[in-house]
Amino acid sequence: GLPAEALRRALPELGAIREAYDAELQRVGLADRARVLALASSAARDPGARHPLLGLPTLLLDVPVENAAEAELLRALAARAPELLATLPAGDAPGAAWLADALGAVPQEISGSAGGALRNLQNHLFEDSAPEASALGESVSVLSAPGESRECVEIARRIHAQAERGVAFDDMAVLLRSPDEYRPHLEEAFGRAGIPAHFARGSVRPDPAGRAFLALLACAAEGLSARRFAEYASLGQVPDATPAGAPPPAQDAGDRWVPPDEEMVPEVVAAALGEARQPGLEIELDDAASREAPPGAAVVAGTLRAPRRWERLLVDAAVIGGRDRWERRLSGLEHALRLDLEALDDPDDPAADRIHRSLDDLASLRGYALPLLDALAALPGRARWGAWLDALSALASRALRHPERVQAVLAELAPMAAVGPIGLEEVRLVLSPRLVELAEPPAARRYGAVFVGPAEAARGLAFEVVFVPGLAERLFPRKIQEEPILLDALREALGGGLLTNQGRVARERLAMRLAVGAARERVVLSYPRLDLDQSRPRVPSFYALEALRAAEGRLPGFDELAARAETLSAARVGWPAPAHPNDAIDEAEHDLALLEGLLSQGSERGAGTARYLLGANPHLGRALRFRARRWLEAWTVADGLVKPSAAAREAMRAQQLDARSFSPTALQHFASCPYRFFLYAVHRLQPREEPEAIEEMDALQRGSLVHDVQFEFLGRLRDEDVLPVRPENLERARKLLDEALDAEAARYRDDLAPAIARVWEDGVASVRADLREWLRRASEDDSGFVPWRFELSFGLPSRRASDPQSEPEPVPIGCGMALRGSIDLVERAADGSLRATDHKTGKVRLTRTGIVSGGEVLQPVLYALALEKLFPESRVESGRLYYCTAAGGFAERTVPLESRAREAAATVAEVVGGALSEPFLPAAPAKGSCRWCDYAVVCGPYEELRTARKWSPPLEPLARLRSLA
Repeated sequence: GLPAEALRRALPELGAIREAYDAELQRVGLADRARVLALASSAARDPGARHPLLGLPTLLLDVPVENAAEAELLRALAARAPELLATLPAGDAPGAAWLADALGAVPQEISGSAGGALRNLQNHLFEDSAPEASALGESVSVLSAPGESRECVEIARRIHAQAERGVAFDDMAVLLRSPDEYRPHLEEAFGRAGIPAHFARGSVRPDPAGRAFLALLACAAEGLSARRFAEYASLGQVPDATPAGAPPPAQDAGDRWVPPDEEMVPEVVAAALGEARQPGLEIELDDAASREAPPGAAVVAGTLRAPRRWERLLVDAAVIGGRDRWERRLSGLEHALRLDLEALDDPDDPAADRIHRSLDDLASLRGYALPLLDALAALPGRARWGAWLDALSALASRALRHPERVQAVLAELAPMAAVGPIGLEEVRLVLSPRLVELAEPPAARRYGAVFVGPAEAARGLAFEVVFVPGLAERLFPRKIQEEPILLDALREALGGGLLTNQGRVARERLAMRLAVGAARERVVLSYPRLDLDQSRPRVPSFYALEALRAAEGRLPGFDELAARAETLSAARVGWPAPAHPNDAIDEAEHDLALLEGLLSQGSERGAGTARYLLGANPHLGRALRFRARRWLEAWTVADGLVKPSAAAREAMRAQQLDARSFSPTALQHFASCPYRFFLYAVHRLQPREEPEAIEEMDALQRGSLVHDVQFEFLGRLRDEDVLPVRPENLERARKLLDEALDAEAARYRDDLAPAIARVWEDGVASVRADLREWLRRASEDDSGFVPWRFELSFGLPSRRASDPQSEPEPVPIGCGMALRGSIDLVERAADGSLRATDHKTGKVRLTRTGIVSGGEVLQPVLYALALEKLFPESRVESGRLYYCTAAGGFAERTVPLESRAREAAATVAEVVGGALSEPFLPAAPAKGSCRWCDYAVVCGPYEELRTARKWSPPLEPLARLRSLA
């Protein structure tokens, strides 16, 4: 209600904004709240107005009045009412002043009833008076909990207690000063406790359509990021219809029968579902198919949806981002898949089906994604909101399965059409808070449910029991600070009742008065004593101290308040359960509370008490049995592939040493942990990858780059007849090395798309220094061996970067084992003897006299044996590890192919073959091997401790392997 001229005189800039704002409202035909109130006041004063509420006796029940416009409307209504009664809560002095002026009446104060801590609290809160000191009683209590989430759980616990006492749910309320912070915690706690709740401001839930749309905008903002596109595809909003000519996004993987087995272990499912290792497989019970299954069998229906499998393709293609890169990398992946398909000798090979499926998925991805990326790239750089809304509306209709919600939000922004120009970041800033969550309005009737709302919503309401959470620093009361655009000094000079810090303090106190004033019998005050997000303690609000002073007549200290609050609630960090099972809000809390009591009593007194858990829920029972068996002394099915069923044994027949080939890398996992070997070599589980730019070159990427450069470089040396490298041709060789490194580094850079150019360049420079030193040392080598074959592979028919003399079939190396792999370098001496060299880029792991290092270093021996079979006419002298970087000190470890090496290889084959034929592949890690294991998330953190408790004779073959030098 302030005149524009007065505002302009006090603050010219704000006056100009005010005038522009009023002009814009008039131009687009909109009215803000002040205008609406003015129109309502004018209508109420109009003698010809015939509104049904005009001219009737009127009751204004705790109506808040905060400014002149609202007071003017009430003045107009009062003038038309034959009788009028208005009530206000005690402490609302500003509202009383506005209302008294509007009605022309003097407020009459009604004193509250005396007696009891609750009445004392309501009568003396924030007053200079106080009752005589007395005990607090049960009508006022203060509790604390570690964090807002646990605080809400404690509130739910006490609601249950009050309901058992006979208090109806709709006669209880939770009144908040910080509803945004507490609403999700209350929703979760009440959902767990089964408490119906009426949220006065509604509730929220994630909006998949909005989040998918924001992921697309992030994809555009981040240069057509593949990671963001994968996020969009994962939210289930890809439309069912795809562009003309593109394969449908849904494929049916068919049904597979799984034999009934109460102790079903992962290998059984993997054996029954060939696609179980494919990313994106959704496994669900198919009731219709179950009716046709044999008695007792479970039918697992696997539905593969292409959008769920797109992420694997994006990772394989290393798309990362950029329209040109998308096209180029997807085309490259298609070319690679077709080469793999051509390399297959048998068209009925199961690998052919997988490749065909990948090609179909790739065609689906290209047909859908590339046109959509073109649309994202065509979004305006900077434009007015009108242009943005047109472009975004078209994008939502095209890219979302359910675009209605997004379209509604865009329609709400139509009045901003002339604003701008703005960029994509500003568009995302505006849309993000409106699209991340979907607001659900409250139910029309609140009865039958606990009322949850801001303290201001308690005006005119009364409840038997009221809970007031959040009495901690910056939560209740909120932090008081001036409005920076119009400071308090100017507000006071302008007049008109503008809010200042004094008024803000009064509002906070009024909210507290409203909250405790709504209680008829009990009020429970609470606060979180820990800020779990920032890992720091919270300070109780002085409002809690004031409440206790008003209720019992004396002011306690913060320490006393904390002690009393913690005594009332035994909630503690790290144990989400009450002290007594009967106080639990859900089954999980009940079970935990029961188990804690049993642990404190001892096993004898509590024997059998928790047995009900085994039958309460079949999944819980299976999990408890599984966990308990892992700690038994005997080996059980819970310890890995141990005591397998007939189906698992049948599935493992194809994994025997005489039935398939293994690489030395896979076999090395066995010594570290047989179960790791099983997951790596049989299930072929791998850590999840994401299509995103790297921050820096990791050890694996660095090692791959070194190996690829060495292969390319040695090939160039052979083509130009520069072998062996000696001091006289070192300069020429160094030039070829730099050329090979530059070419491979450019390819790697294209594959990995490093985010920070300087970090990548420093990594390449480090690799260059290592390779140059490797080359210098090679030029001074006087061992008599010279490079002969490079990346000599066997059993890897699809490997394209290999020596022309490579063998597509695995190599039987004797001792009942077939090997596949690739020897980095085969060297030949003048007498025709051969040496297999495997280059390493890490630290030295093999001692100078070592052979297989307990089964964890197998390349020297196994590659030498493979070389012996590949070239039977030549004598193989040894296998060698050469640490060709500064990290390994350019050390070499040579293992002569003598009787000890052959015996060690035979022992490896005997132990691994025996474990596969049994089969017995438990989680039995070597000391310290779990620290760097990719599968720790599968097994858990205590495998070494559990294995130490197990019966040791079954591990004797493994111990014999680990004892090898």
